[in-house]
Amino acid sequence: METASEARQKLESLAAAQSARGVFLTVTLSTSRLDDWRQFAPTFINSESNRLLKDLDLAKEVKRSLEDDLQMFHDIVQHDVTSATQGLALFADGGPRLFERVELPLPLLNRVVIEPSPHVRPLVHALSLMEPFIVAKVTRDESSLYVVDEWGVAREDDMTGPWLRTSDRETGELSVKRYFAAARQDSLVEQHFKEVGASLAKLIDATGASRVVLCALHDIAVNFKRGLPQATAARVVGEIAFDPAITVGQMLTPARAAVQEARTRELDELAERIKDNVGSAGRGAAGFDDVLGALTRGQVQTLLVDRAYRSAGWRCADCSWVGLTPAESCPLCGGKTLPLDDAVGELIRLAVLQNAQIEVGEGLSALADMGGVAALLRYA
Repeated sequence: METASEARQKLESLAAAQSARGVFLTVTLSTSRLDDWRQFAPTFINSESNRLLKDLDLAKEVKRSLEDDLQMFHDIVQHDVTSATQGLALFADGGPRLFERVELPLPLLNRVVIEPSPHVRPLVHALSLMEPFIVAKVTRDESSLYVVDEWGVAREDDMTGPWLRTSDRETGELSVKRYFAAARQDSLVEQHFKEVGASLAKLIDATGASRVVLCALHDIAVNFKRGLPQATAARVVGEIAFDPAITVGQMLTPARAAVQEARTRELDELAERIKDNVGSAGRGAAGFDDVLGALTRGQVQTLLVDRAYRSAGWRCADCSWVGLTPAESCPLCGGKTLPLDDAVGELIRLAVLQNAQIEVGEGLSALADMGGVAALLRYA
């Protein structure tokens, strides 16, 4: 995938996939190791897949089909992974319907999963860290807007202020900056800031970016932000120092740090908000069973999951029921139940299907108090 939006589209397609054979094979790998991942990966895939195929009660024909898919996975790992890839996700259904791969610029956990649905949780985790953001590099007469995702700068818009747009032919023999330096200087700077602010607002709407980082001298940043529309100013989450000598790549390092700090604050606030709203009349759901119930009713607006929370469980082959305790048949429809290595991953897949926002946090005390998974509801 070349962009985060492409990866999200693939995620939605995978979450909705159905297999005629009733199983999906998912392999995720970290390909960022500099020395031996190509030697390590085949051994890891073989040992994990052999263990799973031995333990699962699958027909011989299904096992043979999955083994054929594994061989194609081996070929991809050995010969067809780009140098920019750090995380590789492979999906197959043991048949002709589905064979997909996603290459990401972030490492993924090494896992092999055979379950009734594609195991999309690793992609959701990665995409939660890959939301695009905007860096607004602002000066008094030259500014640039950068749309940044995990791949780097996806778009750059440069804007020149009135000082530099005016030619010498319009001002006579005096240089442009000397001509405007006295009476019109402040008004021209204000005009430039308004133009940059208007472009920033349009860029936010076009990209869906929820966070903006300002790169400017502090007094310029203050004046620029003061003139922004309220909705645009609310997206500004951090400010980094302006240095005309640094490259764009060097500027992105502190910008990413500022975005991550803002994201951690936002997730803390979200967890506290959900916790305060848990109850019969509130818009919060806490714990596995409550969140599953809210998903079943289509109530979930935002799902919040602890990155480390995993629990084995069971899933109905015929409906959306998921449980943490063994059940010979589905308590909802009486259908056959199948084991899950990660039942929380099934909650995430259901949230993807409902177009709910999914946030993945780490070390959030309020989320830990709620059992590692919680949800903000659309309605009480």
